[in-house]
Amino acid sequence: LVPSGIATDHTTREFFGTLMETKALAGLYDFENKLKIFPDVDGRFKFTALLFGGSGMNYPAADFVFFAHKVEDLKEKTRHIALSSADMALLNPNTKTCPIFRTRRDAEVTKAIYKRIPILIDKGRIEGGNPWGITFTTMFHQTNDAELFQSPEQLLALKAKLKGNRWVAKETNYLPLYEAKMIQSYDHRAASVVIEAGNWVRQGQTEDTTLVAHQNPEFVVQPRWWVDETAVLAARGGKTQPAYLSYKDITSATNQRTMIAAMIPNAGVANSAPLMLMCDDIAQRLKCCLLANLNSFVLDFVARQKVGALHLNFFIVEQLPILPPHRYAEKCPWSKRQTLEKWISDRVLKLSCTANDMIPLAEAAGFDPPVYRWNEAERATLRAELDAAYFLLYDIDRADAEYILGTFQGLKDDATGALVTKAISQTDAILAIYDRFAAAK
Repeated sequence: LVPSGIATDHTTREFFGTLMETKALAGLYDFENKLKIFPDVDGRFKFTALLFGGSGMNYPAADFVFFAHKVEDLKEKTRHIALSSADMALLNPNTKTCPIFRTRRDAEVTKAIYKRIPILIDKGRIEGGNPWGITFTTMFHQTNDAELFQSPEQLLALKAKLKGNRWVAKETNYLPLYEAKMIQSYDHRAASVVIEAGNWVRQGQTEDTTLVAHQNPEFVVQPRWWVDETAVLAARGGKTQPAYLSYKDITSATNQRTMIAAMIPNAGVANSAPLMLMCDDIAQRLKCCLLANLNSFVLDFVARQKVGALHLNFFIVEQLPILPPHRYAEKCPWSKRQTLEKWISDRVLKLSCTANDMIPLAEAAGFDPPVYRWNEAERATLRAELDAAYFLLYDIDRADAEYILGTFQGLKDDATGALVTKAISQTDAILAIYDRFAAAK
């Protein structure tokens, strides 16, 4: 019995890889402690029963079961999934670590995707393995760089004045420090952070942005800390960008969504929201296309199979199936008068550029008007169009698209298993647009 990370973590990849390559692994049965198999251990803890033999044993494919809650779950035949070393090389070619599947169908759909779509960064290639020119980075660490962070009380002592969400002193500007909890998909103004002094475990609590505030282009979210603008510039090597593509690092395979990404304006950014920097050849509109890909349901479906703990680590994101940039130069199959880049980026910019602090991104992308009105119904339609588009671009047939949508928690009522009203409208909207696009294609 070992922690579940034995098969999924970067630090144990060589051990697990050796078990698979030598065909020594007979089975891996992964459990959640929700039913308190171990009464004194937290119910969220995961552990694995690892079965392997010596040099005289040989297993061409190992038997895997994931998300079991009791030993009796192993009797269910549909839970058992056979995976070989070739499957590991297909699904995680850089690390050969193990994905986490709930069902055989999850495994088959995911393997089919990897046979059609290349991974974001293929370290096995001599050339062309990183077509986006991606560099993962974090700007500020909340522990190591704490001495750089300024509270409102400290800034008032410096006689600085708050303008929007920036403090201006006589000779220094202080930029907001974004944390992951402040963003949601296509939304850099999802929540402000307020200090709950009485909560000694987690003092920084979120205050969700209201609809009225979202509709105000002047509204900005407030962080709990600010950083000297010169420190932000130094952290970026003296270079600034109109906006940064960022995603939420802290996540879980059991969350409603696993990959959540957004554009963040020029500001300080904490390590809970890693940045995906790209080479200079990638235009702003292409960066918007990558954001759309990251936020799609089909990509999220795959991402969930890779997260064994609570972090969406760089080595996981590197091995996600992502459309390469050259695909976006193609004509849009369902709107042939424009390229995919134009069709997708127009929608991403409408979703992202809803406030004055994102005008630099709009101007760099040639998007007019530079501030687009926030409309809930239109945003739902735009997102449904993007989700339907990526199902088609990933060559997902309609039955699998419907299946993928049905696997997301939060889209079903936990008690009855029935789709809730909001989820029905969301799923139906995506599938209706899928049908329309497929017919046009």
